[in-house]
Amino acid sequence: MQTILKTSLTPVQYVEQEHHKQVKPPENCPNCSSAHSLEALAYYRRYVSWLKGVFLIWVRRFLCQRCRVSISCLPSFAQPYRAINTSTIEAGFNEQLQKRTVPHWDTILRSYWRRYESHLPRLLQQVGNAFGAVPLKPTGQGFWKQLLRHCGALADATEQLVHRFHTCLFGTYCCHQRRPPQAK
Repeated sequence: MQTILKTSLTPVQYVEQEHHKQVKPPENCPNCSSAHSLEALAYYRRYVSWLKGVFLIWVRRFLCQRCRVSISCLPSFAQPYRAINTSTIEAGFNEQLQKRTVPHWDTILRSYWRRYESHLPRLLQQVGNAFGAVPLKPTGQGFWKQLLRHCGALADATEQLVHRFHTCLFGTYCCHQRRPPQAK
């Protein structure tokens, strides 16, 4: 299972400070809600962009001693299953072309937008009116603006989508779903 770890660090700072080694487990298991049941398990690696480069980061994982589900703590500067960092995606979706990273990643950002729009019908079924009334004919741009008005930023929206609705902007993935307890 995946949870979003709030952080003000950039990917570069996260790597330089070896922040993955400092990540603490959530107080409660996101799967079974048990308190203080998560123990260090391992890390996994993934790539995330920063400016015009790509960095390898390590993501901390924990294991719930009660339900036996592993929990990964994805830093909020990264999006689930996406290499482009959260702030660049947000700037691209807001058409902030003056930001130097947006034109650099334009082709990928356009593919992300298409993925978001294709996921939008299912996303709206999952979230309902949680971010405001949904129009009869919702559009990608309309819901995007509504989401930002309600949440403030893509990082906060992703946290809410993952934690409350078990989905994200680009798809509903297995890692966001609750799982039945595993046998010990």
